[in-house]
Parts: sequence; C-alpha cells; structure tokens
Amino acid sequence: MIESATYDIAVSFAEEQRAVAGEVVEACRQRGLTVLEGNDQPDAKVRFLVPFVSTVDELVAQHRDEHVLPVLTGEIPDPAPQVAYLRADEGLVDALVSRVEAAETAGRDRVSVADVVAPTAPPQAETTDLRALAEQFAAASPELTKRGLSGSVHLGDTTVAVRVERSGDTVYALQVEGDDTVNFVVLGGTTDLFPTLCQRIEDMLR
Repeated sequence: MIESATYDIAVSFAEEQRAVAGEVVEACRQRGLTVLEGNDQPDAKVRFLVPFVSTVDELVAQHRDEHVLPVLTGEIPDPAPQVAYLRADEGLVDALVSRVEAAETAGRDRVSVADVVAPTAPPQAETTDLRALAEQFAAASPELTKRGLSGSVHLGDTTVAVRVERSGDTVYALQVEGDDTVNFVVLGGTTDLFPTLCQRIEDMLR
C-alpha cells in the first residue's frame, strides 16, 4: 500500500494573492516546515490547511475546523470578526511555526487535505435589490463632502452596511439585512430625513 505524502501545512490562495503567499511559503520552508502549495493532492496528510483570504466573508466561510488556519490579507473591519484567524504580516511565519510545533508536541494527527478543504459551491448571488440600494448610497456619498462628511458602503451577500463619518467619528450607521431588517445607529446630527429614507428602503425591498 502506498502511503500518502505528509506535510506540515498546505497553502491555498487566489491568483491575486500569489506573490504574498509565495513569500510566506518560501519563508516557512527556510524555517524547516514542509509545505504543499494548493489543494491538488487530496490524499496528502497535513497538520494545517492555510487558506489566504482577502475578505471577512471568505474568512467566516473558511473558519470551520481546528486544522484550518485562515490568513486575512485584506483590511480588518470594525468591528473585527469573531473568528480565529492569522494576519499576513511580519509575524505570520513565526505563528505558523509555533502552531506546527505545538501540534507535534501534543501528538495531534495529521488530516487529509480532502477532509479540511471546503466543498466547492457556486457563490451565493447578491440580491438585485440590495445591490441597487448599495449603488444608490455609493453614488450619493461624494455629496457628503460638501457638508464636511464622508461615507462608506459595504455590500455583502445579504447585507448592505453604510457609515457616515465626520472627522473620523461615526455620525450615522445603517445596516440592511436580508429582506426585512433595517438597523440604524444615530450618534449625532439631524434625523429629519430618516422617515423619508426609511420609506424609500421599504419601497425598494417590497
């Protein structure tokens, strides 16, 4: 019987993350770790799968097993995600070496790549209504600068989040979830336009 190949870590990444991931792989090898690049050996045994992800949505999707150590390459949102992850910074290689050494000391078994790689599924389509709403907010954001404000819009699979700030402080925050949930946070300024805004959102989501 042919034994499966064994590695300390298996690294997966998208094409746009190849440069960052390549540097980490080389540094890990220089530190003595055995590294499998990609998921094309499903029978290979690894201590950890290390997927490089750029968004929080990807991060949450990857957080599913103790043998998975996702690495966030994008910006950390506020608030930070409530899942375990590593950062693509100068401490990443040290963290990976420490995790592998701790797993060896504890006698933890390796697992096959196939057991920890998430099944491939078609991406969930963003709803047309939410996308249209996000585009309206994004189009209106430049007008905020005339009033000394700035705005940002985040569009997720089922959520639109809008934040309006003045001098770095949040003035308004709006989050629309799914088809029927609208959350407001008002920290300053006037709320005169909120009834009209609420009605427009309700009309769009009907």
